[in-house]
Amino acid sequence: MEKNIFAANLGSKVSAADEINTSASLINSAETRIMSVRQDVESSTYSNAKINLNASETDFEEALKILNNASSDYEEEIQDIETYKTLAEGGLDRVHSLESLITAMEHSDKSMAYAYSKEFNLSRKELNIANEALNESAASSISAKEKVFTIDPKSVPIEQKSSIILLRNDLEASETMHSELRQMMSGMYPYMDGYVCLSNGIEYGDAEEWGKAADEFGKASDKFSESQKILETLKDSEYSEVSVTAIEICGILTQAQKDLPHIEAGCRYMEKGRYYQANAEFNNVSYYY
Repeated sequence: MEKNIFAANLGSKVSAADEINTSASLINSAETRIMSVRQDVESSTYSNAKINLNASETDFEEALKILNNASSDYEEEIQDIETYKTLAEGGLDRVHSLESLITAMEHSDKSMAYAYSKEFNLSRKELNIANEALNESAASSISAKEKVFTIDPKSVPIEQKSSIILLRNDLEASETMHSELRQMMSGMYPYMDGYVCLSNGIEYGDAEEWGKAADEFGKASDKFSESQKILETLKDSEYSEVSVTAIEICGILTQAQKDLPHIEAGCRYMEKGRYYQANAEFNNVSYYY
């Protein structure tokens, strides 16, 4: 009789195996989409990335709802519930981080477009929005890292260990990427200022106000030099979001740094009426401004 009672008690234990399996499946699906989102961001296909992020967010939220309502009498399942809850919560932070990163990149692109059309106030406004979004992205990534790093890879089943380690490495890589993106953003402000001075110099030159033109070209050279010092260090970044932009802009800045001293000198000669020397300087300019 005692044996039968013992068996009955065992049979009455509550298990959350179904909830855990369903949640794990949802989280895995969300993680797969996040990986594709990273590829979309690298190729600047933002619309597709946003669709995948929305789907990932839904999967993480549904997994979290299931886990919050799950209960178990088994210690191993209780630990699994907490682990998957942490992964889902960290996953939501990562989704928000990527959403903000996309926002930052979109506004950065708009900033450059406005700059090239000489709408400098709008360009700086877009750059400020991009910078703010980048800071929000970094904050969400840090939040995700704090959550995920509470999971000890040694405490999870052997088949999950590699996934936790890879996730940790990914979050550390994201931290490095955000640091480099913020550095790049700091280099964009003097680049923008230099472009304003360059535009002003061209306008003064067209009006034959040579002294003012020379001053503006000199200031443009200083600002471009400041920007290039920052961006040069990012050309070898392993993140294409950073390296490609740094390489492209540094190429422009390198040429500008060669041309601007000749343009400035030419304007100085023009101011003094020394047209032969001015033409000699202008003829050394290889880029059309």
